[in-house]
Amino acid sequence: MQRPKVTVVTVCLNTVDTIAATMESVLGQTYENLEYLVIDGMSTDGTQEMIRRYESDDRVRAVFERDSGLYNAMNKGVTLCSGEYIIFMNSGDLFHDERVVADMVPHLHADLVYGNTLRRKARGEQLEKYHGKYKLMRLLLSGRMMSHQSLFTKTDIMRAFRFDERYRITADYDFVVRAKKSKCSIKYVDRTVSIMNNMEGISAQIENYDIMRAEDDRSLKENYTALYYLMKIPKGLVRFARRIYERR
Repeated sequence: MQRPKVTVVTVCLNTVDTIAATMESVLGQTYENLEYLVIDGMSTDGTQEMIRRYESDDRVRAVFERDSGLYNAMNKGVTLCSGEYIIFMNSGDLFHDERVVADMVPHLHADLVYGNTLRRKARGEQLEKYHGKYKLMRLLLSGRMMSHQSLFTKTDIMRAFRFDERYRITADYDFVVRAKKSKCSIKYVDRTVSIMNNMEGISAQIENYDIMRAEDDRSLKENYTALYYLMKIPKGLVRFARRIYERR
């Protein structure tokens, strides 16, 4: 069986403290048919110099240019990649271990293939496993999704949909909603793919929760209008309870 090329994309801006660990994690993968794109938004804190240390590795392609935001930079990666599948591991994210890509490749037949994510939170680590009992539609209706750090997507699908840059925080959620609506094939694999730092990212900041939830609702309303209204009241009650818990 042909071994597909997998492109890993890292976007970053002024992340000198975390970029090296992410790059080491990607370049430490045992899978050989790997391309690594690093999209830097013109960092000024030493991140660019750190990235250039790895440019001698022929798997690495670095791009240094300004962008209009996170998802604009990620869309650049979609345009530039040459792999048949693409996964995003942003600065501070890590593959769980060196065999992740090699272990996931035999399952890369569906349009979207995802595994588990280990989230590092202020209260400790939490393993997220959205397996069979979490039907994807149920997950999306509750305003959740698998993390994009655990999601391998066919590049052709990613290019057809891309990230909608109207969404500042949850364009990845919107992408999955649109892919689901368009009946893309989606497969879950019980393998921990990534370790995600959930203490510093934009979606982890409590002051962004209201924006994030409003964006989730907008995507759901545009794509699944009837279900959006059906879930509006129970979802509001759940969010109220979660907000109280998060602010404790």
